[in-house]
Amino acid sequence: MPTARIVKQLVVEAPNEVGTLGRICALIAKLEANILHMCGSTLSDEARFMLTVDRPDEVKAALLEEGYEVSEAEALEVELMNCPGTLEPVAAALAREAVDIIYHYATTNGAPTVKCIIATNDNRKARALIAALPE
Repeated sequence: MPTARIVKQLVVEAPNEVGTLGRICALIAKLEANILHMCGSTLSDEARFMLTVDRPDEVKAALLEEGYEVSEAEALEVELMNCPGTLEPVAAALAREAVDIIYHYATTNGAPTVKCIIATNDNRKARALIAALPE
């Protein structure tokens, strides 16, 4: 059965320059904080990183001190079995109830479960719908 919890995600905006990811990762490593999830993209001159970390308040403060634009966003961390078709019931349940998925990302290393980050227009409703899914 999928599980979902609401997590705090940091959204970091930075110039789209070679080395930006390395500088951000070095800063987080210096704090001895752990990156739990990360997704990055670029649009023209801007890079955007969405990440969850084990110490978000400290990481946010350090990134702000270095001059990065940082905001917080709420998202769901959804844990699913790592096998074909397990995301479909989640997506279908959200669609049936008109919960709009704004973005999502995930990766797996072949472990038995996978954790997805899903941001919606109503994360609390989405969490309840996921919790109500049958096993």
